[in-house]
Amino acid sequence: MYTVDLHNHTVFSYDGTNTPEEIIENAIAHSIDVIGITDHQFSIGEKLTEYFEYIQHCKIKYRDKIKVLCGLEIGTRPKPSDLLASGTEQFDYVLFESLDDLRAMDFFEFLEWRKLFKCKAGLAHTDIFALSERYGLDLLKEMRKNDIFWELNISGNYNYYYDFLTNAKKQYMVRNSGIKVSIGSDTHWVEEYRFRQLRRANELMQKLGNPLPV
Repeated sequence: MYTVDLHNHTVFSYDGTNTPEEIIENAIAHSIDVIGITDHQFSIGEKLTEYFEYIQHCKIKYRDKIKVLCGLEIGTRPKPSDLLASGTEQFDYVLFESLDDLRAMDFFEFLEWRKLFKCKAGLAHTDIFALSERYGLDLLKEMRKNDIFWELNISGNYNYYYDFLTNAKKQYMVRNSGIKVSIGSDTHWVEEYRFRQLRRANELMQKLGNPLPV
């Protein structure tokens, strides 16, 4: 089975414990096919170029063993400077976190801001069904139109993930929408790697047939 994990934190994040190499080698040990490093934008700050170049080095170092991607997790409570968009043009993707939080930026403002980013973009830690109800719109349609993928975060901290695993109606809606869906472990410490949950989520999305974002 093809297994991806597109949400991981390293020592570049304030809450990350492991080096990028340790995260990648842990993924190799678990036969992961694609591993994404997505450290917090507010932790990295002015070291964005250093972070990007470090992950590029890791791509080369491990290219014969695993596909490594360079991502970034971006806060929306509130949104950071618009300059961040130009700083991520060469990134593989970015994850906007917790857009369903009541403190987050307005969804329509977010759609306009997303247009500034030239790389792929997704929603992490976000219950898109709850957000749809709040705004009274078809969020899946808006996400497809604006090329925004959705992350299933299996870290154990988000109820929307558990609901989606067993909710046939929501699975049907996502499958028929054709939006891209990623899987993320949200790992901060490799000793707590949730591989079984990661594999289960990958199996579900391959069954539904939604394309991966990368």
